[in-house]
Amino acid sequence: MHRAFRGILLGWVIAIIVSACATTTRFTSKPPSVSSPVSVNPSTKENALRQAAERWLGIPYRYGGNDRRGIDCSGLAVQLYKEVFHVSLPRSAAAQRRLGYAVHPPYLKPGDLLFFRFKKDEGIEHVGVYLGNGEFVHASQTHGVIIESLQNSFYRKHLVVIRRVLH
Repeated sequence: MHRAFRGILLGWVIAIIVSACATTTRFTSKPPSVSSPVSVNPSTKENALRQAAERWLGIPYRYGGNDRRGIDCSGLAVQLYKEVFHVSLPRSAAAQRRLGYAVHPPYLKPGDLLFFRFKKDEGIEHVGVYLGNGEFVHASQTHGVIIESLQNSFYRKHLVVIRRVLH
């Protein structure tokens, strides 16, 4: 009887350990119910996003801008999401940062929002949209709309949050 009890107890301990190891932790709450009205496979979504981003290349930076005469970083995210995903984002980077759920860099997907902080005591100062293949598009104050690599040490150093708005 004593040996049987030890076997049952050992079985329960192993089951608890296995189930605990299989549990994954999320950063925040579940993603919002925001999704594209049309189901699109990932490679098609990535291609559409990259093509839309390329149409914005070279547009000058203009604080508060939201069109082809000039655009800022959060305005570019708004325009790309509207054009490609048919989703309305809030206008400010700070409000965009509260959407969706956090993602670790190795799990980036096209459409994820990348948030940057350049000054130590500031909040979120900049947002870009991940395009895939280690690249993101953003509205740079000095270069206008540009595609950059996340391998760039400047951006890698200042990346503070990644949010996934779409599932």
